[in-house]
Amino acid sequence: PKSVYAVEKSIRVCCNQNSGTILDYFAGSGTTGHAVINLNREDDGRRKFILIDMADYFDTVMLPRMKKVVYSPDWKDGKPVSRNGVTQLFKYVRLESYEDTMDSLEVTLPPTAQQDLLAENPALAEDYRLRYALSVETAGSACLLGKAFADPSTYTLSVVRDGVRRENQVDLPETFNYLLGLCVTSRQRIDGVLAITGTDPEGRNCLILWRNLDETGHAALDAWFDRNRDLFVGSLDVIYTNGDHTLNAMQRPGENWTAKTIESLFRELMFGESDDER
Repeated sequence: PKSVYAVEKSIRVCCNQNSGTILDYFAGSGTTGHAVINLNREDDGRRKFILIDMADYFDTVMLPRMKKVVYSPDWKDGKPVSRNGVTQLFKYVRLESYEDTMDSLEVTLPPTAQQDLLAENPALAEDYRLRYALSVETAGSACLLGKAFADPSTYTLSVVRDGVRRENQVDLPETFNYLLGLCVTSRQRIDGVLAITGTDPEGRNCLILWRNLDETGHAALDAWFDRNRDLFVGSLDVIYTNGDHTLNAMQRPGENWTAKTIESLFRELMFGESDDER
């Protein structure tokens, strides 16, 4: 436990009111976030904070505290003393755990004849388990990205919580932004296509297009891009889209962008291996 005032003094030393992101990797009850909000309220600062914690503590302690601090600086007996609230946007991310990954694995056993062969050859069976089983039998698992992102809005992981299995939705577009290291400029849905713009760590201007493949195929995506290209192509370097596409054929003279498919790059960034290496 630490005093919010001690944390405020520490923050004053390390950053000014208009810059700085304060990271607390063991955020506990959220004292660091409380201190940042207090300072910004006091001097109209624009400091930001990143708080990290685990399990239910985030939902039961940290997040409620942050909401109360934003609503009022003074509380007594669980009630606000004043209504001096401030504007605040919280964005929170739940990271997939190792256990979630294992819970979500979908195993497809080899054909019966192959199973019989493995049963009759213990040495071969051991070699199969060590070298091939995970990559072959779980290749279609959603958590290992074995499937195409036909509809990014319906992608889920099957996880177990308190002994109950449930489907948890995964935000694929947001995950891909993090994998790219994208500094997001805009995120908007236009005619059924989610268009995200930003710059990657190499300074390239990126356009990321997410679509339902059943609703927006090759021709429909080409037509969409033709209608909306003036919104994006001014200084565009690279386009990413889920599913196969023919966008590169849409390039006009003088344009230097190139279009790539998301799925293979997504897996490469997740696991550090390319399709060729697999």
